[in-house]
Amino acid sequence: MIPHIGKKIKEELYKQQVSVGAFAKKINRSRQVVYNIFERESIDTELLSKISEVLKFDFFSMYDQQKHQTAEEKNNKLKEETAILEQKIKWLEVEIQYLKKLNALLESQHEILKSKPSRKKV
Repeated sequence: MIPHIGKKIKEELYKQQVSVGAFAKKINRSRQVVYNIFERESIDTELLSKISEVLKFDFFSMYDQQKHQTAEEKNNKLKEETAILEQKIKWLEVEIQYLKKLNALLESQHEILKSKPSRKKV
């Protein structure tokens, strides 16, 4: 899941105990714009670069971590699906063996029936 960048900026701002007014001045925006930034799920890279510089926090790294987590989650899911499919394959192999035995039995029954003389009614 992609991080909500506005919430992350707000968290970092409060964590560093920087006031909204002081932060707004440092990024050359109004306080209202800063509050709007807090509500954004995405942000212009140039503005994010400026915010990262002012807060001395690499917000871009969150996206790299997200990519890594997503790849790891996909890998885990594929491992789980592989295990399930391997189990299904084992059960299908057992079923195939059973069906081969059943087929052999039916073929032998058929041979027995073919070899018996047929009775014709008069």
